[in-house]
Amino acid sequence: MKKILVLFKAFGRNGLFAKVPHLIRMVKAAKKGDYKMDVKSILIPSITIIYILSPLDIIPDWIPVVGALDDFGLLALTIPFIMKELDKFIAWENEQKIKVSENKVIDAEIIE
Repeated sequence: MKKILVLFKAFGRNGLFAKVPHLIRMVKAAKKGDYKMDVKSILIPSITIIYILSPLDIIPDWIPVVGALDDFGLLALTIPFIMKELDKFIAWENEQKIKVSENKVIDAEIIE
């Protein structure tokens, strides 16, 4: 039951689908090398996506209702993991914005 609630929260206002722009920026920053991610932060979602898209399943998808349960179970385990990494990225991104704004010259005086 708890896993089903997690899936419904993913579609909510602050859920994973609302944070897709952040997810895209995170992937781009990680690809450029600006944002460092743990290996497991890349590996777990990647394996989940590959498993869901793969025709090989523990419970075959052609079985009505039950066939999709393993896919939904993996999604329910992976979505909170992705959300946690996205929260870390958003905090990192905000720190970077603060650093940039601190380095800007707001007011300058010419000394002769």
